[in-house]
Amino acid sequence: MSRPPRRRRSPALLRGRFRTLFFALLAIAAVALGHWEAAVPALIGVALGAYSVKVARLRNEELAHTFAVLDWLLLGCSLVFSGGADSWLLGAVPVLAMGQLAGAPRRDWPYLLAPALLLLIVLAIADPSLGGSRAGGVAKVAVLAAGGWVAATRLKRAPARQRRPARVDDTTGFYTGERLEELLGAGMDAALAEHRPLSVVYLRLEHFQDCRDFLGLERSEQLVRGVARRLERRLAADDRAFRVRADAFVLVLAGRTLAEARGLADEVGHDVSANLIAGRRQTLAAGASSFPTIRRLPDLLAAARDEAVAPDQSREAAPAAVKLAAAQ
Repeated sequence: MSRPPRRRRSPALLRGRFRTLFFALLAIAAVALGHWEAAVPALIGVALGAYSVKVARLRNEELAHTFAVLDWLLLGCSLVFSGGADSWLLGAVPVLAMGQLAGAPRRDWPYLLAPALLLLIVLAIADPSLGGSRAGGVAKVAVLAAGGWVAATRLKRAPARQRRPARVDDTTGFYTGERLEELLGAGMDAALAEHRPLSVVYLRLEHFQDCRDFLGLERSEQLVRGVARRLERRLAADDRAFRVRADAFVLVLAGRTLAEARGLADEVGHDVSANLIAGRRQTLAAGASSFPTIRRLPDLLAAARDEAVAPDQSREAAPAAVKLAAAQ
């Protein structure tokens, strides 16, 4: 059974979680470097991160840019208390830039990175010389922020896990079409080696789309389940049943001749049409083919399928045939 695809988390929620972790690590780093005052804005950032996660869950991207502005403002305050433009904590600038941009749509990147100017303004207010060289301080912050931008562009999202097609149908318990060619091919090889026949039956539920439109998905699947149970009762241990479409089954009957396969299809068709299933009267169209009379696997399937489609065409042609006979 295949797992449903995982719902992708919103960029705002991812940023909120990053924000909480980033400021927690910043506070730890500030304390480790002996800058206790610098840890205070970082702890405010942790609280802000927890609040932003709550906002993202309830209102998605609302206030996302406001939180980004506060991130840069709080980082600037931490830098002021830890040495300004010469602080070791300046290495947090590219980390914050990368965390803000990673996972966000490219159209939002300028709005998320532009508030980094606030960091420069805060540093310039505390130390107008920006560590002795105003141009050097500005260049240093700009290069670090640009490094975060570049890092964000280099991050590659993990490729989405490809869903493996289901190999067993949930409603009927039969194999899905995913395994039809594999098991039919194996059956043909075994039949050839053991010099015994193998037949294929294609069964189609007539007017099934009308039924689904009327009953809805759940009750129409109940009808399919009822038909499948009637099929299952007539299968031998070596036979295989597949649900290849919402309204179609394929039976692979080992050791049975074409006549026996047609007989089984007639029995199933009579059983299904003679009883109400899920409160509805259902009919089946059937077609059959046999190996080794038809040796190629695609042709074997196509012959059975085409014969199952023929009854509708023959019914459309029937009125014209009656008129022609009357004219004669």
